[in-house]
Amino acid sequence: MFALRHPTRGLWLVDTGVAKELRDHPSDVGFGWLVARAAHLDKLTVRNALGPWLTQQGVPLADVLLTHLHIDHISGVPDVPRSTPIYAGPNETKARSAQNLVLSGSIDGLLEGQTPLSQWQFAADTDGKFSGILDVFGHATVFAVHVPDHTAGSTVYVVRTPQGAVLLTGDTCHTRWGWENGVEPGDYTDDRPANALQLSKLKELVARHPRMIVRLGHQL
Repeated sequence: MFALRHPTRGLWLVDTGVAKELRDHPSDVGFGWLVARAAHLDKLTVRNALGPWLTQQGVPLADVLLTHLHIDHISGVPDVPRSTPIYAGPNETKARSAQNLVLSGSIDGLLEGQTPLSQWQFAADTDGKFSGILDVFGHATVFAVHVPDHTAGSTVYVVRTPQGAVLLTGDTCHTRWGWENGVEPGDYTDDRPANALQLSKLKELVARHPRMIVRLGHQL
């Protein structure tokens, strides 16, 4: 999870951390014993669940920007205040796979009670390098970029900060080793060759902007 503090748009999240309810009562959000075991919830150590963290911020949460709908990136959604807009990439909720069949109940449980997901309406990339791009606020501070196919709607975010531009890769690349060696994630990727192509495009983007900071899906 990454927090974006915009000077006029407030507090935004990219992905969601972990909800207190998932930590304390996983079955209440659709995590049956099989999914809980596969996710190794018994080994999960939560330093700060999303709900208490949001309370500590002292400001309302404006919106949530998802990189994709894998459960490790939406596990904090039960702590997101109801009616908060949540955005995801195109066709992210429509993908069909054996993995989605097994996890759909848990995904539905995590999203239950929230407003329907809003789908990014990407424009064509005028440079022809990515599948789609969107200036989120309209003044070039946050860009959403469509990068299938870790999942169909996988989205990365480029954020302009006082420290410079930051690329939030989601799980298009989730480890430092994968980034440095151009290796895409493994078995949980919908289309590994397509994911590898998107990763190469992101690396080319950073090569063109060498001062850009890269934040990976599972490692800083």
